[in-house]
This record gives sequence, structure tokens and C-alpha cells, in this order.
Amino acid sequence: MIDDLRSMAVFATVVAEGSFRKAAARLGLSPSVISHHVSRLEKRLDCALLYRSTRRLSLTDDGRVFHAACARALDAAEEGLNSVANRQTELAGRLRIGAPALLASGPFVSDVLAFTEAHPAVALELCLDDDRKNQIEAGFDVTIRIGWLQDSALRARQLFSVKRHVCAAPELVKRMGTPKHPADLMNWPWVLETMLPRFVDFTGPKDTVYRVPMSGHLSTNHGATAKRFALAGAGAFASIDLLVADALADGRLVELLPDWQLSSAGVYAVWPANASRNSLSMHFVDFVHARVNAMRAKAEKAGKPSIAHLTLDEP
Repeated sequence: MIDDLRSMAVFATVVAEGSFRKAAARLGLSPSVISHHVSRLEKRLDCALLYRSTRRLSLTDDGRVFHAACARALDAAEEGLNSVANRQTELAGRLRIGAPALLASGPFVSDVLAFTEAHPAVALELCLDDDRKNQIEAGFDVTIRIGWLQDSALRARQLFSVKRHVCAAPELVKRMGTPKHPADLMNWPWVLETMLPRFVDFTGPKDTVYRVPMSGHLSTNHGATAKRFALAGAGAFASIDLLVADALADGRLVELLPDWQLSSAGVYAVWPANASRNSLSMHFVDFVHARVNAMRAKAEKAGKPSIAHLTLDEP
């Protein structure tokens, strides 16, 4: 069938051009190859399709009927190709996004809204959950992850980074004593987030790195709940600016060892490795990344170091 379709396309070109030579030039083939395709069709159909003379070609009665069928088939093929191309241009279909629940209060939701406004034919589902589900099994086209990525078959792009803090409720600081060095935190209770590492690395003078293991009786997969545990004095809490900036600002939490630095946590868009360049997944990632860059440029122009508690890195 594939060979038949190829020969039909060649035959239609011969009719359109009026000669084997012109058809060969248009298709980038030799005249003998063009002649072979037409002869093949005539043998397949057991009839003559063209009257051949030294001056011109003309269709037989069977040739006219067959040429009309070829034209319909080629038009249908072109329509099919155009329909997919237009779909990719117009961006239509379903897109399922997974993201941590804490992003519900940040600018990411605005990014999602802006994407759907720009592409109204896309049906987008946003699932907010702090569990790191298997992306493929959960059926997500794109997931947003905060922290450090593990090796996987997925592809990722860093969108921005967020500042991290180690903090605690004032009551716990009063009970345990204000730490002067990371070693002072060795015996502190910690509120743990299930999906994050069980240690925190502090960088001090002369780039000295001191690792503090975290242990505690309370752990959760939900960032906002971990924050509530910390506010209640259940333990020290290592988290990101997005989650604790408000409590640090109003004194409900106190930053521990503010003179020591913590590495920032990356915020990544993650998608299946086999997603095509023109897929909805990639269009969404590119869209959000462009908005992050625009926010960065606006903040730099205004002389602000951060935007909505997001410390932005270069892509």
C-alpha cells in the first residue's frame, strides 16, 4: 500500500506537470524512475492510464477516473498533516501538572492561569500534593519539584531557586538555648519532611561546611503541616523561604545560626524524556521559564533582590 501511495503521488504530479521530464524535475527524481512508477500502476490496475506521444501526455478514460481518486487521496493526506500541524500551533489537548501544595500561595498559580488564558483550547489539570509520586505512573505530563533531584529517566529544567532557613519557635529556642555553632543543634529535636534529606549542611567562615544530622519523632509529607509542628515548638525546622518567610517576619519563628549559609533549593520542571519538542509539556515549561525570566528582569530593574520570596537563579 505504501508503494501504491507513492506511485499515486508521482502519477498525480505527472498529470499536473504534463510530462515525465517536468515531473522528474519537480520531485527530484530521474525521468526513468517517474516512468517506472506510472508503468507499475498500469500493471497493477491492468489498464493504460496515459496516452504517450513524443509531444504530450493525455489521460485515458481510466486515467481520468484514477486521477480523480489520486487527487482525493492526496487531499485527504494533506488535510491530515495540516490538522496535526495546526493542533500543535494552536496548542490543544489535555495537560496534567503535579506540584507541591505550598506553591498554591506563590506566583506559580498565576503562571498556570496565564498559560490557560493564552491557550484556551488546552484543558489543564493542576494537582497539588507534597508526595513525590512516580510521575509516569501518576499520569503527570509535568511535575514541579523543590529540592535536589535524584537520578532518573526523566528530564528536568531549573526554573528558579528558593532560599532556605533553619528556624524554630521562640519557646523551643528558650528551652534549648540559642545555638552559636551547628554542633549545638546535634541534640535538638527536628520536624522532618518525608521527602527531604535527613541532614542540613551549614557553610561558615572560610567556606567551612558542617553537616548536622536531623532526627525527631514528628515527620510529615506535607510542608504546611510541618510548619505547624514547628510553630508549636515540636522541633527545629529546615525549610524554604516560600513556606516560612511570613512566620520569620512576624516572630512566630526564629532563624537559627543566621550567620551561617545554607545552599538554596532548586525548583525544577520535570517531564518524561520522550516528550517531543512540540508537546504541550514543553510548551508549558518554556512558558513558565519565560515568565520567571520576565519577573527576574523586572525585579532587577526595580533594584529588588527577590520576587515574592523567590530568589531567582540564572537558567
